[in-house]
Amino acid sequence: MASTTLFPFLSIVSLTVLASAVGFSVELIHRDHPKSPFYNPTFSLSDRIQAEVQRSNARAAALRRIFFSQLHGGMSSTTNIKYSMLPADSPFSHALVSPSDSPFTSPSSAPPNAPIETYVIANSFDYLVSIHLGTPTREIIAIADTGSDLIWVTCEPCSDCYKQDAPLFNPATSSSYANIPCGTEKCNQLPFTQCDNSTSPSKCFYQYRYFDGSQTIGNLAQETVAFNTTDGNNVEFPMVTVGCSHVANGTFERQTAGLIGLGAGPLSLVSQLGSSIEHRFSYCLVPYDSTNITTSRLSFGSDAIISGDDVETTTMVDIDRETFYTVTLDSITVGKNSTLGPINRSYMIVDSGTTLTYLDSTVLESLMELLVKTIPLPQVEDSEKVFPLCFDESNAEPDFLYPDITLQLGKAIVTLKPYNAFRKINDKVTCLAMASNNNISSDNLSILGNIAQQNFHIGFDLAARKISFAPADCTKY
Repeated sequence: MASTTLFPFLSIVSLTVLASAVGFSVELIHRDHPKSPFYNPTFSLSDRIQAEVQRSNARAAALRRIFFSQLHGGMSSTTNIKYSMLPADSPFSHALVSPSDSPFTSPSSAPPNAPIETYVIANSFDYLVSIHLGTPTREIIAIADTGSDLIWVTCEPCSDCYKQDAPLFNPATSSSYANIPCGTEKCNQLPFTQCDNSTSPSKCFYQYRYFDGSQTIGNLAQETVAFNTTDGNNVEFPMVTVGCSHVANGTFERQTAGLIGLGAGPLSLVSQLGSSIEHRFSYCLVPYDSTNITTSRLSFGSDAIISGDDVETTTMVDIDRETFYTVTLDSITVGKNSTLGPINRSYMIVDSGTTLTYLDSTVLESLMELLVKTIPLPQVEDSEKVFPLCFDESNAEPDFLYPDITLQLGKAIVTLKPYNAFRKINDKVTCLAMASNNNISSDNLSILGNIAQQNFHIGFDLAARKISFAPADCTKY
């Protein structure tokens, strides 16, 4: 099959259907890697840190609001999204699209008051993945998101789509494309559905709104999805449910053409591939100082099995919001023996799209007090005032090391090395890569960000409802 490459840095490949794709891995591309369409070689370290913290804060705020509003039943799916749900200094506040300014418009003229599902910030992501869609195949760069489920791409015709570098996917040119009718099992897996009965068969419409006011609207379809694997093979999965978006507006960025939902809900890529990948996936994120050198790995099936004596496994918490990978945070230890006293046990979301780690404000304050007592360096304020605790290393001993920070996540004991817990912001200053989760919400929710997850092979077993952590050198994975 021929392939049309949408981005010049991606090679043209021929897809081969594998009869039994039990295990495979693909590149997980950090947005600051040279292979990423977002890569900006003129960005200084300061520019990059400011951007990642702003994205992280906006995403964390949205995650907290969504998690607790649905956990407590405090927000209906049709609640109007208010701008105040974002931090006042959010980089997205200037680009918000009010729901009233973004009517539900589609080729079938679906009503504007259709119910919707709310998801996290549209462009608060750190990782991308390349997928191949349709027959003949089209190569598309999409956001890889563990905080959402639906797989969607922008499609022709589009009545209101954000400007994109690549042509829209044209379903009319794909022989493997088929619309999903209303009333089917797949259509009913949407949180809310909208039917277009003017066509035969009918079409199943969705509308997903994000917390920054962005939205995507389209119809469900079945299509062939394929991947170019890291070992040079190609795997292909027919009849995958995808969203074909005919409206996509707000803060989506021109370099991407869709989103791959890696959450735990029924319409996510992982759930749909199901038994063919043994209901499991994993990733191994390279440290930030290597993201411009090598890519991370996203693995499925047998490639995602984590084994060894140093594997720590815990059970996911069963909550109504099934998308998120949620565990409990039970205790924190600094070094080998300094344990924070009793802490407020909290839910903790393991999220690949959030950069920093977020803790309850009282827990964070106690942790910082203990770090100040433990680390023999003077404190200093970072110039951008984005980190809660920073240290001046001007006179540090050559062999000085920051202490490990150990988290008890249910039954899993996860030890964060200094590069998991601290971020070097210049030659002389290193800061704690954590923040308070109480700036907007008073609810006690923690988030394990991707800095904390670097150089861990982290596996998600959806059938067993387990998450496993194993230390790894992800640059050699």
